[in-house]
Amino acid sequence: MVGPVSALGEREEVVFVKKISLLLAAGALVFALSTAVTAHDPPDFVGGVWAWPGNALPVLDGDLSEWDIVPPELWITEQDVVNSSDRETVYTGDIDVSSMSFRWLLSWNDETNRIYFGYERFDDKHWGGGEHYEGALDADHSGGTFWSSEGQSDEEAYRQRGRHAQIFGWHFDWEENWSNNWMTQADWYDDPLYTDHVYRVEGVPGSTGETRLFAEWYQIYWDDFNWEDPEGSIVHEFEDDQIIGYAGHVYDKDDAYEDAEGNPNEDCNCHSRWTLSPNVESFGNADFLADFLILPIDDSVNFVTAVEGDSWGRIKASLAK
Repeated sequence: MVGPVSALGEREEVVFVKKISLLLAAGALVFALSTAVTAHDPPDFVGGVWAWPGNALPVLDGDLSEWDIVPPELWITEQDVVNSSDRETVYTGDIDVSSMSFRWLLSWNDETNRIYFGYERFDDKHWGGGEHYEGALDADHSGGTFWSSEGQSDEEAYRQRGRHAQIFGWHFDWEENWSNNWMTQADWYDDPLYTDHVYRVEGVPGSTGETRLFAEWYQIYWDDFNWEDPEGSIVHEFEDDQIIGYAGHVYDKDDAYEDAEGNPNEDCNCHSRWTLSPNVESFGNADFLADFLILPIDDSVNFVTAVEGDSWGRIKASLAK
């Protein structure tokens, strides 16, 4: 990528509805929507979760070239989102792609039972902390609160936070504690059994210069997350034609993070949060997450399987020679 991820067209107030019909049989989509628990937020949106076969999983190497086979309609970009923040914000209208543009994608694999993420971002000023990606996922689409409730004891509150849906914030310039489940007291979820990542940056994170970020990671999700005990937690088993709830938030800081002399203003809580839904309740209530359909493997796609047992990593390495 040699510039902003994409050009921004004229934005409507209504969130753009992704067209995933080119990948789905009409019957599968109707079935999936008929089994949805509730209409999530935005109510007229259904995104798609791309399926990888076991012999063509994305390699965590910061090279997104294998993701090029995914139809562009499945990527969420700056053209699809709204500014959703209760903080003082830098942007009050559309994103200026000369300042920031991005795309992110949900995908999955049946054998590993993992959700795989691809993320690409251009930013003309990358301040470091506070410019991260955060995602909340309700794997069994049960909805409802996943934050503590008034009147609970500390023990009850800790047990409820993140129990039926989980928020993870990925801080790509924080190599230590890069995956942060800030809702819970848990300290075991960042094991490679559950999550791992690689990212590549062009530019200098934490500076005021242009940066381009390329990131890949995977995550396990739970129907019942017990912050004290991974053995006592119930991992969700993903299947195609399922509906899940998901909200992906892209955070940005920019010019308003400077004082009048152009120096960093540490007192300014100036975040822009770009997401599909404007409802800030998506932080703790899964009723306000967007609907995404778990797709089957697209048999029309020519995955790179010409050599028996080969892998994306080996193929990419051979092409680079």
